[in-house]
Amino acid sequence: MTSDNDIIQAWPDWFPLDKVEELESLAAIGYTPAKVAMYFGINKDEFLHEFNKPDSRISYHYNRGILVNEANEAIETQKGANSGNATQAQRLDKKRFQIMFQQLKERIIYGKEV
Repeated sequence: MTSDNDIIQAWPDWFPLDKVEELESLAAIGYTPAKVAMYFGINKDEFLHEFNKPDSRISYHYNRGILVNEANEAIETQKGANSGNATQAQRLDKKRFQIMFQQLKERIIYGKEV
């Protein structure tokens, strides 16, 4: 388990810790890592270098922002589907298929266990 101290030590000194939520929000909206770097006024190459590291905290929070946003949307869709909304039920089925397809693709093509 990672402690707060480990996170701070692994965090690049050029990115303010108080901007993590904003980073996650920008990722959830769909901005690319290069655009996020531009938004924060950070050198794109330096940001992408950090982003592409295997245990990058920047990459973690970028991906977390996308996941949390997608999950919140799916939860709201599920609530609508459970209450009998046919459109929401169709959207939920589509979302489930997309998630399953992505997991299978990662397992078959890239050999990732999901």
